[in-house]
Order: sequence, then C-alpha cells, then structure tokens
Amino acid sequence: MLQQADRFQNDVKKYNEAIEKIVHEQEKLEAKRLLNDLIHEVKNMDNMYVDMVYAKQLPTMGNEMRDKIGSIRKKLDNKLKLAQTQ
Repeated sequence: MLQQADRFQNDVKKYNEAIEKIVHEQEKLEAKRLLNDLIHEVKNMDNMYVDMVYAKQLPTMGNEMRDKIGSIRKKLDNKLKLAQTQ
C-alpha cells in the first residue's frame, strides 16, 4: 500500500512541517488542501489496486491516477517554494 510506505509517510511529514512554517493563513490553507488532495488520491490508488487484485483485472485508470498524484505534488511543491520566498 502506497499510503503506508515509509517514503510516502516521510513526504507527508515533510509537507506538514513545511506547511506549518507558512506565515500567510490563506497560503497555509491552500497548501493543506493540496496535501489532503494528495493523501486522498493515494488512498484511491491503493483501493483501486486492492480491487484489481480481487477482481483479477488490469488497472485501467492507474496511469491517470499517477499523473494526478504527480500533478498535485508539483502544485504543493510550488506552493511551498513560493511561501518560503515570501
């Protein structure tokens, strides 16, 4: 499961620590929303793979979900970089 992987848990911890350092409340809220979106999408991907295993089917949405997760990560990273320069 991706959501339980050490790498993902470390990323979530790193993001939370960076978010707490954001001074502007609106920026902080947007970063928290992006982090929650990321966690939600990773959980969805985990659920899709569990369903796939039980149904013995190939994932049809796996690439789309990975792209969405990557997009959210990129937005969150950009938001945190921007917040650090302010």
